[in-house]
Amino acid sequence: MSAEDSVLTSGWEMDRRPVDVVVISSQVAYGSVGTTAAVRVLTEAGHRCVQIPTVILGTLPHYPRLHGGALPDEWLSGILDDLLELDALQSVSYVLVGYLAHAGQARLIADWYRRLRERVPGVQLVIDPAMGDDDVGMYTDPAVAASYGEHLSPLAVGLTPNRFELGLMSDAVVDDAAAVENAAVALRPPDGWVIVTSSADPGEDAVGNLIVTDDGAEATAHDRITTHAKGAGDIFVATVIMRLLAGDTVAGSAEFAGSAVAAAIRRAEGVDG
Repeated sequence: MSAEDSVLTSGWEMDRRPVDVVVISSQVAYGSVGTTAAVRVLTEAGHRCVQIPTVILGTLPHYPRLHGGALPDEWLSGILDDLLELDALQSVSYVLVGYLAHAGQARLIADWYRRLRERVPGVQLVIDPAMGDDDVGMYTDPAVAASYGEHLSPLAVGLTPNRFELGLMSDAVVDDAAAVENAAVALRPPDGWVIVTSSADPGEDAVGNLIVTDDGAEATAHDRITTHAKGAGDIFVATVIMRLLAGDTVAGSAEFAGSAVAAAIRRAEGVDG
């Protein structure tokens, strides 16, 4: 496609800023999770995003009524291909992949990402493997855990699993700090990073995040605030990417993101802090 035919110069778009981040995750009509939560963080920081749903639901799955379902593979692959063919992502810096509705979506997205990387060599993939948590267990197909590892992890620069998800992806028992660190080191992509959120024991008063990079492992902690609200992981990973786009280090981005999530939970729960 010639420059004259690209999306940025087509004349059809009201917003002609280049795209900074592609967010591929769940979408809910009512709820602050998935693309809704992540894109808000990035757009409020001034970044243009493209958001692509892997599943469309009316509400969080925790409510008694639930309608919607996975985006058909033909739709998902078609949307991704359209963005390539329209040359809409020529300046994109990050692709964030979150919740997957089924294992086949990982292969589909990985194949597309390889083609994107040929056109935009500097783009980087970050994975937030949204599969479950200590308090609710699994909330996706168990086969998705293996699909992240098989298709997406080898292409990624960074991953942000919580402790529960780290255990699924590493097939390890992560019941103490040493086990968490060992599993995170093994999961870390070459020249990349892993941030394990909620890495501390759930019974502790603090919420720990473990950051593993080329420089080794370091832990940060924030006060634990009682909440059942969902979306903290989406806010965390989007804030990490926001800070990386601003030139921060991985460790600095993780520390900033931990504080941002704690502040968001305090606001949701009406807690002073």
